[in-house]
Amino acid sequence: MATLKDITRRLKSIKNIQKITKSMKMVAAAKYARAERELKPARVYGTGSLALYEKADIKAPEDKKKHLIIGVSSDRGLCGAIHSSVAKQMKNEVAALTAAGKEVMIVGVGEKIKGILYRTHSDQFLVSFKDVGRKPPTFGDASVIALELLNSGY
Repeated sequence: MATLKDITRRLKSIKNIQKITKSMKMVAAAKYARAERELKPARVYGTGSLALYEKADIKAPEDKKKHLIIGVSSDRGLCGAIHSSVAKQMKNEVAALTAAGKEVMIVGVGEKIKGILYRTHSDQFLVSFKDVGRKPPTFGDASVIALELLNSGY
C-alpha cells in the first residue's frame, strides 16, 4: 500500500507533468498561429490556380507510360495519421498504375514520407527533399524542386 509520502510525491510529479504539457500546448499554438499567418498571403494563389484548372478542363493523357507521384509530409512531428494516410494512398496508386503496366516513380517531400515508403518502394524513388518547411519558403526553394522534377523526364 502506498504511503502518504509516495502519494504526495506522485501528486507533485503529476502537477509538474501538467505544467510541461500546458507549456507545450502554448508553444504549439504560437507555432500554429505563425504558420497560419505566413500561409494567409499564399491562399490567393491556391484559389486562383484551382479556378484555372476547373475552367480549363485539363485532362491527363490516358496513354502515358510514365507517371510521377509526389508525396508531401513533414520532416518530424506529431501529425497523427497524416503520414501513414498519405503513404497508404501513394502505395495504392503505385500498385494500381504498376498493375496497369505503367512506369511509376516516387518523389518524397519530407523525411516522414521517405521513411515510410523507402522500405518498400526504394527502387521507385526518384528523389526526396527534406527541410522544405523549416523556414518560410522562397521562390528559390520552390524552383530547386521544380527544376529537379522538370529535368527528371517525368
